Amino acid sequence: MTAEPGEITLRDATRSFNVRADQAHTLKGLLFGARAPQLPPVPALRSVTLTIRPGETVGMVGRNGAGKTSTLKVLAGIVPLQSGVVSCGGRIVSLLELGAGFGRDFSGRENIYLQGALYGFNKAQVQERVERIIDFSELGEFIDIPIKTYSAGMLVRLGFSVAAHLDADILLIDEILAVGDEAFQRKCLRCISERIASGTTVVLVSHDAGAIERVCQRVVVLDAGRAVFDGPTAEGLLHYHRLMGTEHSAGESVRPAADRAIEVIDIELRDAAGRASSVFQSGAPLQIVAALRARAPVERPSLTLEVRSQAGERVFLTFTELDGPLSSTAQLAFEIPALALLGGDYDVALTATDGEQAGPVDRTVRFSVAHQPGAEGIVDLRGSWRELEPLRAGL
Repeated sequence: MTAEPGEITLRDATRSFNVRADQAHTLKGLLFGARAPQLPPVPALRSVTLTIRPGETVGMVGRNGAGKTSTLKVLAGIVPLQSGVVSCGGRIVSLLELGAGFGRDFSGRENIYLQGALYGFNKAQVQERVERIIDFSELGEFIDIPIKTYSAGMLVRLGFSVAAHLDADILLIDEILAVGDEAFQRKCLRCISERIASGTTVVLVSHDAGAIERVCQRVVVLDAGRAVFDGPTAEGLLHYHRLMGTEHSAGESVRPAADRAIEVIDIELRDAAGRASSVFQSGAPLQIVAALRARAPVERPSLTLEVRSQAGERVFLTFTELDGPLSSTAQLAFEIPALALLGGDYDVALTATDGEQAGPVDRTVRFSVAHQPGAEGIVDLRGSWRELEPLRAGL
């Protein structure tokens, strides 16, 4: 089966791995030849069928051991299938493991040439890219020392920088990006977006829902070696959260209950159907449900609601005095008919006070807005252009 450049096909892909326990390294084991128990094979992929068209961006999520990394290794040609078919068209560049394919005694610069050769580039082709790779990695003078002295973050910088600057039809990235610092992660995501815009097929494995929703049009959820969901990003991440049991979240308490007369004991975010969710679409309804508890009767209960960007910047704040006193518990809902936010991660912060606007935040909860093409930033101000009548002469 021949695939066109950038196309990926998995058909009934199956793969298991044998697990061998270590022999007993004891005097008794050496004298009497104690044998380690024979363990059954561990299935990594169970009849997985998947088709990715050229230029698609697909996120792969699932529990630890679900088969995500095994799938990438199969696609990269590192691990063969026991049954089924795999076909990838064009040149594949992968970033799967820290330092994979690097020579530990070589310098960072020498490893750039080594990686280029492994992917089929000649010396002149690598030479054209080497300075851009070094600049992107931000390794500076460390580029000319052996990589065995590098930290995990430095290896990620070098590995991603090489992968990002080698022309590829398919780019495979494991959650190795989680090792880098936040600024470099953002830089990598921008670079991935540029590669997507140029038509590269990208498969990204990550536990970071924010990273997945920012760059992926589609999500595949794996569980115990099977593909249990394959579809749009927002629905896929919600399916993943439900699988993990994290779609219902009371948020994170910020200050001790003893410090407040009135306490926010729970926050839940709900979609248009009233279901608990942590991923929303721009322009879709969002409902914030808060549960309050008064330690003693509060005459003038009030709530301050704030939405913050991932960088901690205030996006929105509103202060509301509630009707009547609060003597025990109450549940309130704040309705947002059309969420005017663009793709990214955001925090809802709630503060309950006795008639005062100022006060420490009580509880926060994070949510994501799915990325949509054609708009960037924080606030959704998308509109439409229309043609007006021509200007009159003399104006």
